[in-house]
Amino acid sequence: MSITLDIVTPEKRLLSVACDEVRAPGVRGGFGIRQDHTPFLSALEPGRLTYVEGGREHHYAVGGGFLQVAANKVIVLADSAEARDEIDVARAQKDFEEATERLRSMTEQDQNHAIESARVRRATARLSVAR
Repeated sequence: MSITLDIVTPEKRLLSVACDEVRAPGVRGGFGIRQDHTPFLSALEPGRLTYVEGGREHHYAVGGGFLQVAANKVIVLADSAEARDEIDVARAQKDFEEATERLRSMTEQDQNHAIESARVRRATARLSVAR
């Protein structure tokens, strides 16, 4: 038996697949899910979401969101998500550099600090998954 993984963004359902394991970047640290996992809900940090299907790993860059586990089903409601082969590395590198530069000119008290920090984390996740 396996678990079902659905990855959904505001734009569309990206993936619905049966798999053996899901690893995700939770706001309190990364975690893994296998068959018969206890039901729970977690907020996601921007990072690498991995699922294992038949011993093969598949990677997505997620830009934050939520993940729910119940009855051998994992639903990822992601702010954004891209499969490894869909990531434009040059664009991700440019996004990272621009967001990092903007962030360097701010203090933590700046009202846009959290937004720029999230942009840096999303770009970092995209680059990490693509490479």
